[in-house]
Amino acid sequence: MIPNTDNLSDYLHYFFTAYLPQQRGVSVHTRLSYKHAFLQLLRYWKSRFPASPDPRLDQISVPWLLDFLTHLEKDLGNTAATRNTRLAALKSFFKMVALLQPRYEKSCRQILLIPLKRSPRWPGDCLDQPEVDAIFASVKTSTRDGYRDLCILRTLYNTGARASELCALRRSDLDFHQKRLLLQGKGNKARTVPLWDSTLAFLHTYLQSERRVPQFSHRDFLFINQRGTRLTRSGLYALCKHYLAQARAHAPTLQQKRLHPVHLWRYTTASHLLLAGVDLTVIQEWLGHASIDTTCRYKVIPVDAKRAALQKFYLFTQSSQPPTATGIDWSLYPDLLTYLQSL
Repeated sequence: MIPNTDNLSDYLHYFFTAYLPQQRGVSVHTRLSYKHAFLQLLRYWKSRFPASPDPRLDQISVPWLLDFLTHLEKDLGNTAATRNTRLAALKSFFKMVALLQPRYEKSCRQILLIPLKRSPRWPGDCLDQPEVDAIFASVKTSTRDGYRDLCILRTLYNTGARASELCALRRSDLDFHQKRLLLQGKGNKARTVPLWDSTLAFLHTYLQSERRVPQFSHRDFLFINQRGTRLTRSGLYALCKHYLAQARAHAPTLQQKRLHPVHLWRYTTASHLLLAGVDLTVIQEWLGHASIDTTCRYKVIPVDAKRAALQKFYLFTQSSQPPTATGIDWSLYPDLLTYLQSL
């Protein structure tokens, strides 16, 4: 039921129980991300105003939200990208408030004007084929968990799946007859990815003899952890980080690369598909990107390929036009120049 009070708590309850799942149809992962944003918001509010733990909507202003976003970066150590994610959750909430309560439309419109913060975009590194082999070789398959881990790494490389997609895999998503895997991506968008025969062989053995006995409520999930529940994102991160560290001792080229333990497989899949001559639109569908612009950011060209391209063109050492010395006469603006130099 639509709230008829001014308390933030009532609108948050409606936001998470009705608006997001019923009106927007967002995924569980999106709701989880939004939950973290408002947990941090309410903790910050409580630290500032301990006497009133449940604020009213008219108390949430643009200046206060800007202070909160600064708090995320300065005090909690969040990156600009995380700050933008939290801001996206806030904007989604206040879009709902403006829709339900026109009297708040002006203040909500101001909140929606808060800009995203630019963040440095580092070029994503990917693995070369020898590095992929080195990571696979670092896994000891003599134990159940080791065999499972190798299946996970091979599946990540074959599919380019996101962490959340891999952890959510169910046994029914695996089709041995059609040699494909069904992935549930962002926004509840499903896609199928073909599997190599080698990947299928590992997964078949895993299901036949190496899979841990799961708890009843988790029996349908593909990858099971030591507690008998489905693999979590933190568990996936830990095992990928472990094997990446193991491989660094045997593959020195990994030392100089900036690699996210899990997401590196997604970059590697995209890069290797591109080098194999696969069309960019096919890679877009393979990775489950809504926009091809996102796919283009995953195009990681190895430096050896760039070095080969360097051989194919000539570098000119000087410009064909001499430089000119024209510019602004700052003597006309002495005060402005002093100000700018002081920045």
